[in-house]
Amino acid sequence: MKKLVLTLLVISALLTACGGPATPTPTAQPTVETNVLPNVVTAEGKLLPDPRMDLAFVQSGLVAEVLVKPGEKVAAGDLLARLTGIETVQAEWSAAELDRTLTQQSIDKLKRSALLNATQTQKARLDAQTAYDNEVKGWRIVDDDTATDLDLAIDDYVEAEKDVRDAREKLDGLLDKDETDRERVDAQDDLDREESLRSDAYADLQKEAIENDQPLTSQQMRMLTVIAALEMTRADVDRLENNLDPETLAALEARLAAAEAHAAAAKASLAFYELRAPFSGTLLRFDLKTGEPVMAGVPVAYVAGDNRWVVETTDLAEIDIARVALGDNVSIKLDAFSGETFTGKVSAIDPVGREYLGDMTYKVTITLDAPDERFYWNMTATINIEVK
Repeated sequence: MKKLVLTLLVISALLTACGGPATPTPTAQPTVETNVLPNVVTAEGKLLPDPRMDLAFVQSGLVAEVLVKPGEKVAAGDLLARLTGIETVQAEWSAAELDRTLTQQSIDKLKRSALLNATQTQKARLDAQTAYDNEVKGWRIVDDDTATDLDLAIDDYVEAEKDVRDAREKLDGLLDKDETDRERVDAQDDLDREESLRSDAYADLQKEAIENDQPLTSQQMRMLTVIAALEMTRADVDRLENNLDPETLAALEARLAAAEAHAAAAKASLAFYELRAPFSGTLLRFDLKTGEPVMAGVPVAYVAGDNRWVVETTDLAEIDIARVALGDNVSIKLDAFSGETFTGKVSAIDPVGREYLGDMTYKVTITLDAPDERFYWNMTATINIEVK
């Protein structure tokens, strides 16, 4: 028996020394870690009408009149309330509007009568020309040695007027030629020069008439009268543009601009005393009573649109905002309506982050697909955005 045991031990030792089969050691397999993001982003938010606005007076004052009640429908521009003192501004606006209207009427009348005015001006010049021609026929200086400076100045003007007429007559005979024709160009230059000399002669005559210290003779008086009338009517004709007196038109247009500015300023001042609806909707609250004081900038009314509602998120984290896109479908649950789900789409994403409870969050606006008459401002909502 001992021999058998010993034999087995020897055989076992020999097999081990010769590299016999051994039990294999298991090999560790690498662990594959998966990180699959969910296809839904969840956040909290508030249900709000869109559009919506809280309203306040621009200035402080006493309430003079309240025209609507909470819960009433209002249209864009409807007057809701006004402050005391508005009557003065309204009167100022009315006066400015009247001035604007009257001035515009004057401009319209001036334009309507432009042709008539031009015709009358031309007739006045022709009448003055005829009076001058009749009077100048009897004008002459008998003795240059005894002539006064005023006589000489009148005579210089008479000569200058004659030279202008001669130059104009020459040019009139050449008007059938081309404007670049040398003879016509020279004739035009001669006329321009003679008209300039006549202007100088008239200026000298005015100077001598002012400085003259001798009694005027009847002939001097008549000559000065017809010359002055001729120059005045000639200036009136020259001043007309498109048959309009530019000076009168400019004065009226300046008055109109001032009246319009005054009216605009007065109308703008009305906004300090009035509270108006910025858009059509429902007046949700209206904390005003006649006779009570109000402070500038303090909201006294809340207006909301009737046809559209949105949810604005309050805690959408920055780790989720990059996955949200405009147009994403959204399901909404409101705490007020347990078991009901509403639908909508992402309509706006605010790119500016805001810290909320220690985390950086981004406001996302979801427009609901359909309004519900049970909705109220600031209802708590939970939204699930279906992201790609």
